[in-house]
Amino acid sequence: MGASTTFRRWLVFLALACLLSGAASAQDVQTGHYAPGWNAPLSAGAVPVDPGWYVLNTTMYFSAQRFRDGAGNVSSNEETDYLLTAFAISWRPDVRLLGGDYMAVVTPAFGNLSGLPVLVDGVPQDPGTGLTDLYFAPLVLGWHLERFEVAAAAGGFAPTGSFTPGSADNTGLGFWTFIPHVAATYRLDTGIFEKTPFLAMGALRYEVHSNQEGRDFRPGNTLTFEWGVGVEVGGRTDVGLSGFVYRQASDPTGADARPVDRYRSNGIGAHVSHNFGKVNLGLRVYRDYDVRNGPQGTLAYLEIGFGWPRQSSPTNRRNP
Repeated sequence: MGASTTFRRWLVFLALACLLSGAASAQDVQTGHYAPGWNAPLSAGAVPVDPGWYVLNTTMYFSAQRFRDGAGNVSSNEETDYLLTAFAISWRPDVRLLGGDYMAVVTPAFGNLSGLPVLVDGVPQDPGTGLTDLYFAPLVLGWHLERFEVAAAAGGFAPTGSFTPGSADNTGLGFWTFIPHVAATYRLDTGIFEKTPFLAMGALRYEVHSNQEGRDFRPGNTLTFEWGVGVEVGGRTDVGLSGFVYRQASDPTGADARPVDRYRSNGIGAHVSHNFGKVNLGLRVYRDYDVRNGPQGTLAYLEIGFGWPRQSSPTNRRNP
């Protein structure tokens, strides 16, 4: 496998900017856990109305054609392909809090989160894989309004993946992340949109990171804004445009932190999803731009969702 050969790695919830040209044994630029665009369908603000168990399988493919430094200049034209998958398992009991439906989510995953290329005699090699950092959200609330679906959550990542500073076999990032987030979906089905409803989505996430294991280094916090606009066709298909704004919101701290330019990227693309009854299938494709301190390329998400709903009790049903 030559130096220009693409290589693949199984990653789960990898924030896309963490692979850098010439990465050292300990990274000066360390992104957060969440990958922009990961949970950003047009229905992102909707929590299931009916209680039950729900599963969402998300597979991400990212093809990076180049790497950019902190000034936005191309530092490497090496091509790198990423393929990842994860399962979000949601429990929606027949419980309401603060007027909203309660839900809890856990996302076990197998892959690699280290974000470091493994070089053997200057040639890229596949890194080790294993149990990665675990996403969990013990508190998710959803409100179903006349034209809006709103969801708010408090969750995070636990460092369950293996991590040793400087190791090529890391499968996790070595720190905890707390992620509060809010998302809303707007649906208009009157006037010119009576037969083809208009949809709009916005979601905001903020990652707060702990100190990284094995060194005095706390990564800077991360801000992600995701958006989408589109239409609903035939009551089952959503089609539209979507995008994201991804930013390092604060500088890293600690004795091992060195001043570097903050990472960032933007993305814009298209979205389509279709409900087959018991199964929902979705696809989002982005092209990122204005990248700093990270890879630039094409990003795609394939989603397959299904569940085992049951009807809520009469006292918990919303009025139409």
